[in-house]
Amino acid sequence: MIAPYSPSQNGATEHLNRMLIELARAMMIAQDVPPYLWEYAVQHTMYICERAPAAALAGKTPYETWYGAKPDVTHLREFGGPVYILLQG
Repeated sequence: MIAPYSPSQNGATEHLNRMLIELARAMMIAQDVPPYLWEYAVQHTMYICERAPAAALAGKTPYETWYGAKPDVTHLREFGGPVYILLQG
């Protein structure tokens, strides 16, 4: 239990939030992505972090710990890469 409105008492969560924001910002700067796509950058960052090995889990991924199977990462692409839309008709 922590006191309300006291982020200093919840260091692990604050560290995760800062890491996500910094990674998302770095991805957006590297690919020159417009600022209105901020939400998608943070979602993409969290998706990748859930599929990366963690030292606290003895080298397993959070996904692997939760589901009991290794995550399939063959579908991952670079954030901010070109997208092609097929218009039919």
